[in-house]
Amino acid sequence: MSGTERPEPVYCSEGIQILRALEAADEGWERRTVTDPARIAELVDLYSSLGFETMVTGLDPSSFGEACTSCAVTACSEYVALFTRKREAG
Repeated sequence: MSGTERPEPVYCSEGIQILRALEAADEGWERRTVTDPARIAELVDLYSSLGFETMVTGLDPSSFGEACTSCAVTACSEYVALFTRKREAG
């Protein structure tokens, strides 16, 4: 992804926007996945071993599209998002 491209929002199988694009993309972060917190350590280790910085965040209802209300509240309490960016040389 070049410095001017923005990540795309995520859509469900019905075509409804469920996650907005990440504002931290301006700092080089890319959303990799949304997953159960029990699996996140494994993914952090994997991406770190591949040379990426990692950032894990909780979800909040404002990151979801307008069509996702009750699902967003459930997802926010049960899942986390993993973001990565290339490590700076040095």
